[in-house]
Amino acid sequence: MQIVFYFEITVIFATKPKRMFSTTIKRISILVILAFTIITNSTTAQKMPFSKGERLKYNIYYQWGIIWKKAAEATLTAQETTFHSDKALYLRLAARTTSFFDNFLEVRDTLLSLTTPDLQPRYYAKITNEGKYHGKDDLTYSYNNGKISTRSRTFRDKQLRSDSTMTHDSTPIYDMMSLFYYIRTLDVPNMKKNQVIPLVIISGDKPYNIKVIYNGEASMSTPDDKEYQTYKLTIVLENKSGKKSKKEQMNLWLSKDEQRLPLQLSAKLPLGTMKAFFQGIE
Repeated sequence: MQIVFYFEITVIFATKPKRMFSTTIKRISILVILAFTIITNSTTAQKMPFSKGERLKYNIYYQWGIIWKKAAEATLTAQETTFHSDKALYLRLAARTTSFFDNFLEVRDTLLSLTTPDLQPRYYAKITNEGKYHGKDDLTYSYNNGKISTRSRTFRDKQLRSDSTMTHDSTPIYDMMSLFYYIRTLDVPNMKKNQVIPLVIISGDKPYNIKVIYNGEASMSTPDDKEYQTYKLTIVLENKSGKKSKKEQMNLWLSKDEQRLPLQLSAKLPLGTMKAFFQGIE
């Protein structure tokens, strides 16, 4: 059952440095974006389980012990469009903090992706508005003779800060938006328990190693006491910088029906836990 102590949590946060709490809000935004988008495997893709025009809604909660507070909302949409005169899918994630958390750091982040109808990426952009920080990262894909090239550009306050190109082998290279939809086409029930699926994705101008671990079937409860039977996965994202290696870990629960909806996400933060719950389809 959801427990919210508004007065108590306000007092506790008031005793913490604002800078540390702002960092926590940023990590909530980053983990929400990653969690909805970083799963795939080599299983044969199935029929598209989502409709063009689908709109998914999520509530994101911050939990510290028995204290719960709604921190943000996220909406995912999928629409048909065209890209360079070809048929395409337009995928979009919009995340925003609630008015309470806006007092510490206002987050208005958007991800968008253009893909072929079968989810082969063509263009990706992350638009970040977090307090006084405004940025945009975009990624353009080129396909030639079995090779994939990605051109990454970063902008800060509309000024170009970096522009680089990487070449990859024939392994599919997804962005953090199209990958969310790709997983829903996969035959997850045929994955073996404890199976580990490695993957490399590009975010900004950096590669990220991801391991997806299938934990099997599991029951899941929502804050309003609804029960679901799900497939549970653990996701580990590793970022290597020189000799240092930084890992993020989160758990994800997928619906067992044909839609493979992400019903819950749970991720540890430096202070507390972030949990996202599916709210419905519009």
